[in-house]
Amino acid sequence: MPFLAPYKEEASILQEVANGNEKSLKCLFDYYFNHIYTTALTFTKSVTDAEEITQDVFLKIWMQREKLMTVNKFNDYLFIIARNHIYNHLRKKLHEHAFIDRLVNYFKETSHLPEERLLVKETEKIIDDAVKQLPKQQQLVFCMSRQQGLSQDEIARKLHISKNTVKSHMRQAIQSVRGYLQTQDIAYMLIATHFILSTTIGDAGF
Repeated sequence: MPFLAPYKEEASILQEVANGNEKSLKCLFDYYFNHIYTTALTFTKSVTDAEEITQDVFLKIWMQREKLMTVNKFNDYLFIIARNHIYNHLRKKLHEHAFIDRLVNYFKETSHLPEERLLVKETEKIIDDAVKQLPKQQQLVFCMSRQQGLSQDEIARKLHISKNTVKSHMRQAIQSVRGYLQTQDIAYMLIATHFILSTTIGDAGF
């Protein structure tokens, strides 16, 4: 991540941005872009969404630039704005069936870093808790589908029930799991955990 000129201090740059200096805003954008973008991409798994979230974060900073006059720690201020934008994005995703599958496989592709392994563990624990709330038959069908990777036909044969019954159980199970995740505010917890564990933004300074 690029560093700003050594003679520029955070307070003076924030003052310049608050006064409408777009070049100073560009300095903040360049300095913090990588961390915000990478974090957004980690959660959204979408380059387009991550870029949009990052741009929206700095657009909000610019639109509310007068508030920078009272900001003591810009890292904390930026964290709150970025967290809220990513959080709102994930909250919307909780209404999509496919998002449950993505949570089940959370960070499987890149869980080699300590903070990512912890997020995987936390996510799986919350989902396991949600599954345990399901009626026995729904729980069984959900686990056979998501954990064992069985098809609907295979589940129907093993449980001696119709394929339509399997579909019904899965639909109800997914709705229940989604509802549980919403009550647990999983989006907020995952983002907060990621930001807290990540040292990149905490180590950044002018």
